[in-house]
Amino acid sequence: MDTTTSTSPPQRSTSPDPWATPSLAIGAIPPLDRSVSTASSVSSVSGRSAGSRLSDGGRRRGYMRPEGTEFSESAKSRESVMNLGTIAHLQYYFARTGLLDTATGRIAKGRKPGSRTASGNEPLSPGLDAEFGILSPGSPMSEHHMGEGFVESPLDETPSMTWEDPEPMMLPPTVSTYKNNPIYVPPPPDMTVLRRELRESLAESMKHLHELEKGFSDIQPDGKTAKNGGADASGWHEVQGLNLLDVTTLAIRAAKNYYTAHEEPQRLYAIKSEREIRKELYDTLEVLKRLAIRNFGNGVQPYEVTQLKQWVDDISALLDTEEEKEREEQEARETWSWRDGDWTGKEREREVLFLRSFDETSAEALPEWTAPTDTELPTPFLATLQDGLRLVRLHNTLVRRSKRHFEQIKTYHTDTTKPYRCADNLRYWVKAAELRWDIKLDVDVMGVVQGKDAEAWRKFDAAILQWSQGVREEITLEWLKQKNQARTPTLQIDPNYEAL
Repeated sequence: MDTTTSTSPPQRSTSPDPWATPSLAIGAIPPLDRSVSTASSVSSVSGRSAGSRLSDGGRRRGYMRPEGTEFSESAKSRESVMNLGTIAHLQYYFARTGLLDTATGRIAKGRKPGSRTASGNEPLSPGLDAEFGILSPGSPMSEHHMGEGFVESPLDETPSMTWEDPEPMMLPPTVSTYKNNPIYVPPPPDMTVLRRELRESLAESMKHLHELEKGFSDIQPDGKTAKNGGADASGWHEVQGLNLLDVTTLAIRAAKNYYTAHEEPQRLYAIKSEREIRKELYDTLEVLKRLAIRNFGNGVQPYEVTQLKQWVDDISALLDTEEEKEREEQEARETWSWRDGDWTGKEREREVLFLRSFDETSAEALPEWTAPTDTELPTPFLATLQDGLRLVRLHNTLVRRSKRHFEQIKTYHTDTTKPYRCADNLRYWVKAAELRWDIKLDVDVMGVVQGKDAEAWRKFDAAILQWSQGVREEITLEWLKQKNQARTPTLQIDPNYEAL
């Protein structure tokens, strides 16, 4: 009897769950925790790759986040110091933006073999480079060197993710030191316009004061005016006071603008001192303040009108006196022969007449200006100006008489018995001529002071001639512009005009 034994085929194992941790492949090497040993080279290598360390070092560049700096009290008052911040702040900002690399050429500059890297680390030895090159996945020898036991993990096919500590974000400097925003500076006001505005304001104030004086004659015995009828007295007084306050305040403002922007304040203060002008302005403001404090009660009083009228009359008289002096100066200028005409071949004669017109501080007049010759050096004219004192005073006078009052020589020697003092005065004059009149002079100062070098005297004579011609031309041009300046038209409204 045959006995038949049925053998069932082996059962196929089911697939593992997706969330199960994969096991090692057959014949694989256990996982390496901290080091790997091979038969050919190094004993241990850090689990962090060398490339990662190099990339981190190159990114930081050795700069630390800046901290606040305490400045001294004197430095805190300087705006430039507070705008700059700290040097560490700028270094950090340039390193983050990459400006430091391009400015210093740290990226483009090649490095010698064996030198330090960008992060300051020592390069790896050739043996380590060779071993890591063999072990790299892209090397053709990597598969042979690893042997059959090494199996690449499927996770290596995806790009590795580097987790880095987030660095705090730092904003660039808030104050820009390289942007120059132009600031518009308005031109100085014209004196003709300021004088016209002042006269119109004074005329308007005087008109209101005359209207108030007419109302004083209409006051009834009970203190009520005929216009308001007594019931609306407070309202009418307030209207009168506000109108007077408005026009008088505008007049005070116009007077202040005229005083502060005056081109020749010394001529103005020669008529009336600055102290008196300020006192009159403050007294007028005090009258208006008392009038407003009492809320224009009982109206504007006669004594207040008298004080305001006195101030308006004084300012008008000041303007009249100033205009009269300007006319006298204009007439005196017309008599100067050196202003016009043909002076060909007589340049020194013309310039000495020009200098005599402004030589106000010396008792003796300047001698005749003759051309320097070898037989007579120095000439009487040059000997008079040898100490430099007269040239300094002439320069200051010409600056005051011009329209641009700057670069006066405020410190100079009046006692010229010492040679070095004469040399200093001449140097002051030469430098002031360059700064104020834009005239570059070539003067041998020590040669002129010693008086023995003929070439130094000839240079001194040519420098005085050049300086005098340049100053005369500029001042004459200023006078011509002032004379031809058209008066700004004035708007006049006829009060008797009636529309048809």
